[in-house]
Order: sequence, then C-alpha cells, then structure tokens
Amino acid sequence: MALELTPPSVAAEDNVRIKFLDTIAAPDGIPTAAEFEAGTDITYSLTPDGWTPSQDQATIVDDRLTLAQALERPGKKTKGLTLKYVYGTDSDVAAAELVEGTTGFIVVRVGVPNETAGTAAQLVTVWPILAGEQMEDAPPTNGVLTMSQKCFVTGEVLIRVPLAAGA
Repeated sequence: MALELTPPSVAAEDNVRIKFLDTIAAPDGIPTAAEFEAGTDITYSLTPDGWTPSQDQATIVDDRLTLAQALERPGKKTKGLTLKYVYGTDSDVAAAELVEGTTGFIVVRVGVPNETAGTAAQLVTVWPILAGEQMEDAPPTNGVLTMSQKCFVTGEVLIRVPLAAGA
C-alpha cells in the first residue's frame, strides 16, 4: 500500500498580508484587486500574537422520542476577531486606521509573497468589522508598547474568495 505523499508547505513569514479597506464597492462584499492594493496595510503593525480570529458553532439538540442517544445538528456560527498591534509613534498605522467606531473590512491574503501586488483570482478572506475600543496593554519589560482591540464582526465573513478583476 502506497503511503500518502507529503504535501509541500508554505512558510508564514512574508506570505500573509493584512489590509484595512474603508469600503468595498461590490454588493457581494468581494474586493477588487485595485481595492485590495489601495487598502491600508496593517500587516507589520500587528504583533506575532496580534492576529486572533476565532470561530464557534452552536449545537442544535435533535432529541428523539425514546432514542437512547442524544443527536445533534450544527447551529449558528460565531466569528470573532481581536487585534494586537504596536503603537506609540506618529507613524502608527493600525492605531490611526482603527479608531473606535470605524467601520470597514479587514482583508487577509495568505500564501502569496507580501511584495506581490494583489491580482484577480488571488484568494482572500474578508472580515466586515466595526472597530471596538482601543486598549493600551500593560507595558512590558524589555519589549514594545502594544494595544489590543476587539473588532466586532458586522456581516458574513467571506472565506477564501477570489479578488475580483474590476477597476
């Protein structure tokens, strides 16, 4: 019996680009490559533990009369997003863009070198968000100043959708 081939991997370093977009013109919420490129790049503002997406899914109980086993079905999904980024200078990117109450979209492209321009068909994940309160984290010893922030998910998160070709 043949063993499964080991699929190649992609290093995370310099292959994850995260941008903030004020708006997306298309009603389906999928940005164009031009919109992605025009967005504010917050990738290197984030700390290594600063990109924290989460997901939970409710359980629907599907009990049956006299059945000894409890049955379940998948319920509603809840997605969450918390960011942690550096701040403290006049050139803060994430802190300036994500002021509390700001609405927009966090768009994430994975598996493509960061220096590569956004082009149609590249896969992205789109998070429609409302920025929550910015909170200064405790200052560390021998470290940098950071800020944490919850982003409230305000619409359906589009997972691995292709950038559109439009202008």
